[in-house]
Amino acid sequence: MIVRASCCLLLALMACARSRGDVLDEIAPAAVVCIGNDAPAEEQQAAHLIFAALRKRSDSARFLSDEQVLATPVHESGNWHLVAVGRPTTNSVLLAYPSYWALDRELHYAPLGHMPAAPFTETRGFYVGGFGYFFPGRNVGFVEFDRSPLYAAMLLSLANQDNTSDESRQPLRFLVRITGSTPEGVLLGAKRFVESQMLYGLAIGPPRWPRAHDIWTLDDENIKPDPPAWVPKGTFSAPGIVEKDSPLSYLGWLMVDRTMYAGFLEITGCRPAQMWRAKYATTGGLVDFNRSPHHRASGNELLIIKLINPDDLTRALSKLGGNIPVSIAGRLCHKTRTVYVGRNGDNVTTEKHGTRPFGMDRSSATYILATTIAGQPYLILANLEKGYVDVVMDAVVRCLPEKQ
Repeated sequence: MIVRASCCLLLALMACARSRGDVLDEIAPAAVVCIGNDAPAEEQQAAHLIFAALRKRSDSARFLSDEQVLATPVHESGNWHLVAVGRPTTNSVLLAYPSYWALDRELHYAPLGHMPAAPFTETRGFYVGGFGYFFPGRNVGFVEFDRSPLYAAMLLSLANQDNTSDESRQPLRFLVRITGSTPEGVLLGAKRFVESQMLYGLAIGPPRWPRAHDIWTLDDENIKPDPPAWVPKGTFSAPGIVEKDSPLSYLGWLMVDRTMYAGFLEITGCRPAQMWRAKYATTGGLVDFNRSPHHRASGNELLIIKLINPDDLTRALSKLGGNIPVSIAGRLCHKTRTVYVGRNGDNVTTEKHGTRPFGMDRSSATYILATTIAGQPYLILANLEKGYVDVVMDAVVRCLPEKQ
């Protein structure tokens, strides 16, 4: 009994302890931070803050100007994880490769010489899809992991040279945008990226966002909080589930936008109070887009949902299809049906193994834990590669406060 208790304690410490293994470790060896030569002091500070964090993890991280980045041939820059810091007016990389999800409306429409097609479309201030408009006077930072367009250009050039376009042979690379409505906002975004490993979302400064809170309109209470402290971080594994050389590593977290809040309400009929997405990496690192930190990628993550009404736990669990009870570290969880992606790309509900093109296994399993933490109702959904879902749920259960 003493040996067993000691093993459980050791596993809990491994899973809950903060240790290196986040997204900065993942990208640092191939990272390039870029900033405009004439960027304001706050944006320069933001870039150097990120660069210093990356250099602590790898001596290979580099610091370049936006002009140097754009002048580099894609067969070289396509191998970078490029971290572009600033605004489109101060960093030409952000102007050359704008985000669909975050743009300055005036900067976007002014060169077109006309108003947008829809007369009700707002043209002022800073806009982030899924979060709304931020008018002048509000310091807002935005962080986004996106597939690198330089990486895509490199793959196309390779395909033209040797008639091969097998992306599985090339390491996946990202463009990380650290931008904002103001220089102060850019610095806010950089700090949240480095200090809390936020991979997608907003960092907002005062004054408070003066708007009504409903399922389609998020306010400061949805945006400011980081994920709960009990979310498993660091690198961990569970004996007997995954081999020692195949651990699970916490990458960081993504802010949930209003479309997912509304989607959860539509599917379950239950209103969420707050939601977060925690991302993990398995053996091999970031080689598959579906398991990457991109906000449209749904693999290898925990979805943490804090509900308003405790009575909604059972109802939401049923609506989400959690109908197979399983025991994880002594707590009752529920498993959904396993979905595999066949070679033709169609979703098939089956117990038969399927593969995706290039022979990469894309099987996944989903576990759901319905629980009460500090008097608040939570649903915790784990969607990871086969085998790893057991590991992360085991870590979640062991990191949770004592059951109440």
